Amino acid sequence: MKKMLFVIVVAGLFALAGVDAAQAADGYKSFGVRIRAIYVAPNESFDSRLNALDPQVGDNVVPELDLEYFFTRNFSAELVAAVTRHDIKLAGTFQGSTWLLPPTVTLKYHPFAGSTISPYVGVGLNLTLPFSAQLNGVNDFKIDSSVGWAVQAGVDVPITENLYFNVDYKYVNLGTKATIGGVKYDLDLNPSLFGVGVGYRF
Repeated sequence: MKKMLFVIVVAGLFALAGVDAAQAADGYKSFGVRIRAIYVAPNESFDSRLNALDPQVGDNVVPELDLEYFFTRNFSAELVAAVTRHDIKLAGTFQGSTWLLPPTVTLKYHPFAGSTISPYVGVGLNLTLPFSAQLNGVNDFKIDSSVGWAVQAGVDVPITENLYFNVDYKYVNLGTKATIGGVKYDLDLNPSLFGVGVGYRF
């Protein structure tokens, strides 16, 4: 299923890239770079075998950089780069942490591109690479990498000809496994990402 989703997204990218160049040559700026502050809130769900420990994964606020390319006025692709750190608590007490590197690519549709208020929706793929995971008293603690889908919605509001204000929401399907003491457990993080920032198009 994940391979099929990947193929569909890649095929969509090539299909959009092949749209008549006249549609993209109407004065609309094709490239964009954006900086946002994002609030990352995992909607975590742990293996039932860990229920007695009451595990929790903390929220975080981090900077995020993304690049965007417009195939036409109404269709674009966005690549998001950020790194987040999350505390791990057991029974309400801090017991460790993990870092996550979650590059995400989405295809976006802008129905009112060029308007004073320009909303958009998007769908794509997320690759999450955990690293530096640690849990007090456990030498063998690891969180596996994960591939999942992502959806987003947001709005762009022009400030000047090239500069604009942005509000964005993403939901990432992040199902993985955690190894604790040599035993693997199911772990779903499924974070919601709330972002606010500014972008520049050229």
